[in-house]
Amino acid sequence: MQTRRTVWTSCVWVTLILICGVALAADTPANVAGNWTVKATGGRRGRTINQTLVIQQDGSKISGTFQGPRQSGKLDGAVTGNTIKFHVDAKMPLDYAGTVDGDNMKGSLTGEGKTGDFSATRSK
Repeated sequence: MQTRRTVWTSCVWVTLILICGVALAADTPANVAGNWTVKATGGRRGRTINQTLVIQQDGSKISGTFQGPRQSGKLDGAVTGNTIKFHVDAKMPLDYAGTVDGDNMKGSLTGEGKTGDFSATRSK
């Protein structure tokens, strides 16, 4: 009887440890540091605009620079798991929200009441 209880208790502990490990891994922020080439669509005419991001990362916090065709500025934001959100402080402030998949990002952006989509690829 004591052996069954010991085996059952051991199984419960192993299961709990595995569940905690999976939960912690899901919250680990994706690595987004580096140079990114962005294609943004939408705006007034629905055209595609090329942008560049240079992102530094400290844990889940990100910062860096933004360069667009008519403006540049600083960016600040965060990465939680594979979800990224950041704000660009420029002549026309922009907010980005999306997902990260390795060297690719995609999502939506808003600025001055207008919305659009973006996709980005990390430069190698």
